[in-house]
Order: sequence, then C-alpha cells, then structure tokens
Amino acid sequence: MAPPTIQRSGPADRLGPGLSGVNVKRLVVSSAAVLAAAAIGVTPAPAAATVPTATAHASVLEGSALLDVLRQGGLVIMFRHGATDRSQPDDDVVDFDDCATQRVLTDEGRADAVAIGEAFRDLTIPVGAVWASPYCRSRDTGELAFGRAEVIPGLERFFPERDAATDERVSALIAERAPGAGQPSLVIAGHGEYPSILSPAVTLEEGEAAVYSVQGDGAVLLGRVLPDGWMALDPGFGTAAAVPLTGLAAVVDEVRDSVVVVEVDGEPSGTGFRVALPGIVVTTATVVGDADEVDLVLRDGSRRSARVVGRSAALDVAAVEVDDSALPPLHSNTGLADAQAEDPVLAVVAAPALPEASRWSTFVAGDVSVTGPDGAPLAVVTFGADLPPIDVQGAGAPLIDTSGDVLGVVSTAIELEGGPASETSAAIPVALARSEVIRLIDESATATTNAN
Repeated sequence: MAPPTIQRSGPADRLGPGLSGVNVKRLVVSSAAVLAAAAIGVTPAPAAATVPTATAHASVLEGSALLDVLRQGGLVIMFRHGATDRSQPDDDVVDFDDCATQRVLTDEGRADAVAIGEAFRDLTIPVGAVWASPYCRSRDTGELAFGRAEVIPGLERFFPERDAATDERVSALIAERAPGAGQPSLVIAGHGEYPSILSPAVTLEEGEAAVYSVQGDGAVLLGRVLPDGWMALDPGFGTAAAVPLTGLAAVVDEVRDSVVVVEVDGEPSGTGFRVALPGIVVTTATVVGDADEVDLVLRDGSRRSARVVGRSAALDVAAVEVDDSALPPLHSNTGLADAQAEDPVLAVVAAPALPEASRWSTFVAGDVSVTGPDGAPLAVVTFGADLPPIDVQGAGAPLIDTSGDVLGVVSTAIELEGGPASETSAAIPVALARSEVIRLIDESATATTNAN
C-alpha cells in the first residue's frame, strides 16, 4: 500500500519538521530557594535490582524482576498505540487535526489504554514526560493512559517507510532526553516501527510496550509487556505477597505516610503534610479558610481533629496543630538550593483521585515574580502541571524531588501569567513557607501567654 499523503495542518505542522518545537513542561525555581531549610532527608529506599548498562548483554526481564527496574525509573518505555480496526485504513490524505481521516482506537483500544494507566498507578511506576506521534491513535493512547501527551514531530515517519534523517533526529532527541538513573521514565506512544536508538527493535502488537534502558547512544532491551500484562508483573498485588517497593516508588510511598487530606466542616478542602516541627502540619490559608478547627484524614483512613494555629493570606500558608504520633515528618534538606535544570519534581496530592505516581514534571532554574493573594509582589516556584491540572485538592501538597525532600507548598491561590489556561502551577518556596510557619507558631504562643 502506498504511504498516505500527510496534510500537515495539525500539531506536526505547528511544531515544524524539526524537533525544536517539543514542549517540555518545567519547574522554575525562585530566588528564595537559596535560604537555609531543615536538614535530613527521607530514609533511603530499599536496595533495588541493578539495571543493565547499555554496553552489557541483558536477558529480557519478566514479572517481579521487570517491575523492580520499572519502579526505579530511568527508562524509556516504547508503546505501540492501542488496538485499532485495521480494516479501516488511514485516508490517502491524512489531516492530523481531523481524526476522521485516520484509523483510530477501537473501544477495546481505548479501554486498554485506560487500564494501562491504572496499572501504572496501582504498581507505582513513575512516569515523567509522555510523547506521542501526531496520529490520533497515538495521542489518544498517551492521553487516556497518562492524562497527557506531547506531540513529537517525526514519530510518524517510521512507517510504512523509515525516514533516515528523521530517525537520526528523533534518536538524538531520545538520547538527550532519556531520564537518568532514579528519574521518572519517559513514555513514548508511537507505532510498530520506532527510532533505531531503541535497539534491538521488536515487533510490537497494538498496545504492547518494549522497555529500554538508554545511556548515551546505546540501549538495552529489558522486557516487553502486552496491554493486559501489567498487573501480572505483581501477582501478589494488594496482599502481603506483593513485590516490595523500590526506587522512586519507595520514595513516594514513604512520603505519602506524611501527607493528609484536610477537611473543613466535614468536606475535603485540600492537602497538608507533617513537617519537622512538633505537632505541626503545613497546608495553605486557602485550604483552611476561616476555620479554627479542621479534621485530618491520614493515609490509613484514620482521622485526627486539629487546631488551626494561624494562617497567612499574603503567602497562602497555614499551620495546623495535631497529635502527630502517626505522622512521620518530611524534611527539606537543602531545599531549592541544589535544584538543577531538568530535575524531576512531584506534587504529592492526598486525594486518591489524583494519584501522585503519574504527576512527575521537569523544571528549569529562574525567578518567577507574581502578584500574591493579597496583591503584593511574591517570588514563587512554578512547575509544569500534569493533567489533570493541580486543582483545589492539590492545594497544600508538598512539592518534592526524587529524594523525597520538600521544595515547596503547592498553592492554588496564585494566578500565574496566562491565568486559568496556564500550563504551570505554583508553590510557595520551602524556606519562605518554613519561616512563615515559625512566625505563626510564635505569634500564637505570644497571644496565648498574653491571654493568661
């Protein structure tokens, strides 16, 4: 069959034939980052299996061994798009803006994509960037599974004939953007033919994935998983026989023990987290509102009554006092001082509908001056908002790095440039939030002393 003529009026046309238009979501670090913060990080994760290097010969992994390296991150996961009806070919002229000109996902393909995303969340496999070809079937696979998909021009140029120049450019981009050890994995939703850097190539069924470790210009095939095979990686899921967490999955799991749902008048209002101050949970002023008392729902479902110590509308920070015997504290270590461009960041939202394991973003250094909630200038951290975007349930969440150290307190009260359509969310820098919480505690203690 002759290759279809591509009508480039869709995403690939807007991004151009090269790769410079790839949209990478990032975090911007404010100047407040350099202020000192509390030391000590999250307890190191359990030892994990070694990922083979690109120069080593590696047998294909299966089951718990493959799940172990998936949970560590640092991989490239190459999906072929979900199931389609191959009796309905693409039109001779394909318009990327018009899915009616293309072969699209069937109901089965869409269901498989959703199930894959659910499996990644259940198995706590960390996902960073999600790339897709401009074809609807590839974009839909990424969006249905992971809630987002960045169109990468060129991923469609590997079938029915491979374009050598495109292969070289896209392979170079993968080599450049492949995550390092301990970083969230890169997911690509493409087609049966894919960039040659991912070698050895395998013939993928629709919805199947090949898992690679990419270092430099080389790669190792670690394993492959059919669309209905993800949960089979952990036959004991949900039981005492479940595969132990390692790597990034273990870091996030430990952080979640310190994160709570904040309820006001019996209704969920946002997120909070325990800090290294006796009995203190930090959240935002927006979350607690005018309440003097709130309820905290811990990870195990237990509840604690808590007193609002104080709130700062200017910085959108609040301190809540609680019996914290069941809440281990999070720490900030060096805070934002050591943050580097392209480092991953994660907003750990307590609401179960917003699973943390799929919310990793990357960031770049810089200052972001915005108008604070009270109208005064405020320097904040901004970070790439995954889909679904950070909403009210994410307010008060800790923004962490891959070590589990806190970088900031997520705020939904700050309007960034671009307004509601902005692709970024904001967080109060950890050092600024910490100093404000200490001030609120001291102010409350002074008021109590004077009252007595």
